[in-house]
Amino acid sequence: MSRQLTTQADEFLAGRPYSIIDREPSDWAGDAHDYYSVGNYSWPNPQTADGLPYIRIDGRRNPDAFSDRYDKRRFRQTVAAVNTLVQAHLRTGEARYADAAEARLECWFLDPATAMRPNLAHAAALPGQHDGAAIGQIEATLLTDLVDHVDLLVRAGRFTDGLPLLQGWFADLTSWMRSSELGREEELMTNNHGVWWDAQVLRYLQFVDDRTALTETLDRFDIRLRQIAPGGALPRELARPDSLLYTTYCLRAFAVCCRVAAAEGRDLWNAPAEPGHGSLRDAFQFWAEHGNDDRRWIWPRVLPDLDRTALWLADEAAAIYQTPSLKAFAETLRRQDLPAPEIPSTAAMEHIPT
Repeated sequence: MSRQLTTQADEFLAGRPYSIIDREPSDWAGDAHDYYSVGNYSWPNPQTADGLPYIRIDGRRNPDAFSDRYDKRRFRQTVAAVNTLVQAHLRTGEARYADAAEARLECWFLDPATAMRPNLAHAAALPGQHDGAAIGQIEATLLTDLVDHVDLLVRAGRFTDGLPLLQGWFADLTSWMRSSELGREEELMTNNHGVWWDAQVLRYLQFVDDRTALTETLDRFDIRLRQIAPGGALPRELARPDSLLYTTYCLRAFAVCCRVAAAEGRDLWNAPAEPGHGSLRDAFQFWAEHGNDDRRWIWPRVLPDLDRTALWLADEAAAIYQTPSLKAFAETLRRQDLPAPEIPSTAAMEHIPT
């Protein structure tokens, strides 16, 4: 058992569960149960006395976006706590960790007095311009990791009574993503946002066992492959100020889609390239071949831009494609002292000594 894992789990045990209604007073007058945030790159306007309307500066993160006037920090901490506590329970068998994970699921998602409404209509606001945008759905991608941990908790014989209620919450969220104006706008995005829309919807549909909608979404996965240029580049991600971070992030979304498809007996990892485009194999090869040599990654970077999710992704792709470049990239990343991600992944469990 990793001492670091138990230390982190004990720190979460010492704190109370967060809820959506813990938000500090802000200028936004919406419902307390609606998730509300400003985008990471949203800033007060320096040319106006009141800072309105906010402006967006790509690649420059505003620390205030994580203040308790908004819900993003507490949302992320809730998911980090659940995932860490579940892993600690599985490693130790101690019920106190599972109890604490269940309490946090209850507080954020299920208790009518404290629960978040299952929508992201007010995420990524730009005050003075709008109180929520389609791109805000990207803030919920961490929920794909959460449901992985909920599945593990249920397999351990815990959370059996809460599971149907949580599945109902995710069914409602998925319905909102598939039918609302903001949800459909995000679905049509042709960068990492579109791939993450698929990744979220597919994982949630799998979690709630909606076989029909799951098949429908998988059947049109080819549109996501059209983001890959011949040779494997992801041009929309390379155009970002932190291009390696976003390339990795987009490939992580592709991997989620592929894992869900594999459980359905479908191999998206080796899906053929669309005419005039590269394949997913090409995209992972491009990432490995260029990311393994600072001289070859000629696009803008904002350091630090890699954590251990990059290593785990490289390991996964290397095991699937068995190419020397992916194996070499994984080994290069393994030799680096990469930080752990804020949101624990089930992939981390394979790297924790028992």
